[in-house]
Amino acid sequence: MTFELEIERDKVREFALAVGEDNPVCFDTEEAQRAGFPDIVAPPTFTVTRMWKLPVADRERRLGVSLDRRRVLHGEQEFVYRRLPFAGEILSAAMRISRDETKRGGRGGAMRFVTYETRFTDAQGEEVLTAHYTLIETSKDPGA
Repeated sequence: MTFELEIERDKVREFALAVGEDNPVCFDTEEAQRAGFPDIVAPPTFTVTRMWKLPVADRERRLGVSLDRRRVLHGEQEFVYRRLPFAGEILSAAMRISRDETKRGGRGGAMRFVTYETRFTDAQGEEVLTAHYTLIETSKDPGA
């Protein structure tokens, strides 16, 4: 599944405020340029904002995965950066399922681990970052 993520200056500032970021390179273009960036820098988890634009059901259908959202927990999240994204660029992203496995739980139930991997590249095709997040689908409630 592919999509684009525009790094908009106002959205970067809003996100930085929302996550409590206080580094001036995320707010002030001159500060960012003094630090060697062409424009303000997106905070480390900014790329998750794109996920909100695509309904979960659509994303899962396109990736060929189906999870019972009533039993899903957020397990892990990791970002591997080559460089920080900055305002004014449009990143291309390719998302895939990198892991989908079921493990037997200690109390007899099974747990399904699904890891989404998204690779973001810039206009020149250079990798900017890769994001991984793992969701865990727990077993059905045995009392239900």
